[in-house]
Amino acid sequence: MEKSNHGSVQGEVKAAAGTATNGVVSPNTRRLALAALLVSLYVAANSIPIDAFIGGAGFITAGIILLPVVSGLLRPRAAFIAAVLASIGLLAFQLSIIPIFGFYGLLVPTMGIVLGSLGFHRSLAYPAVYIVLGAVWYVLFSGGTIFWLVPYALVIGLIAAKQARIFKLGKKGDLTIFCFVATMCELVTMNIGSISLLNLPGPVWLIITPFMFLERTVAVVGSSSILFGLLRLKGPLRLEGI
Repeated sequence: MEKSNHGSVQGEVKAAAGTATNGVVSPNTRRLALAALLVSLYVAANSIPIDAFIGGAGFITAGIILLPVVSGLLRPRAAFIAAVLASIGLLAFQLSIIPIFGFYGLLVPTMGIVLGSLGFHRSLAYPAVYIVLGAVWYVLFSGGTIFWLVPYALVIGLIAAKQARIFKLGKKGDLTIFCFVATMCELVTMNIGSISLLNLPGPVWLIITPFMFLERTVAVVGSSSILFGLLRLKGPLRLEGI
């Protein structure tokens, strides 16, 4: 999707955080404040487990809900900085899947946040290519069930349909797709690590597939609900130009 097609949704999300300031606070200051706030919330959310990671001593955490929110509220450059800082925070406190993947685990939130932001603010082609590559990697090297690829096929189908303008879902529908895209980019990175570093055996993928469906559903519903709420929020912050 081209940047121009994102304008209305993106503008609504920004305006949702409020419109009242006297112009004293510079855009750079507000940009830094927003990034710092989101990084803090994301790291804190990763201390709240929602599911065990099968295949290692780690957890899937509430961070999966905040990740698409960070992607939606921050433009790519700010999103990259926030992703790096968030990853350092996870490493320092050994949260989420860091105990399992080590330094590779830093890529999981980074890829999700950055590619999600690129999809939201630039073009869905960026995350789409990554998700397709992740699906190919899974097919070639995992030996796992084909059912694992259901959300891959769904998100790629939604992206293709949206790019072709086959349907129009409105702002809420668009936000839901963006959240789905961001959480799938996170999942792809996690899957590549599980295949290449953890060498999960083929049968395990069938066992964990229902849990993955549930986790990604929670991520999409939770993150999109937060962004929907921001659309209605009339607070003191002003995010225009961030």
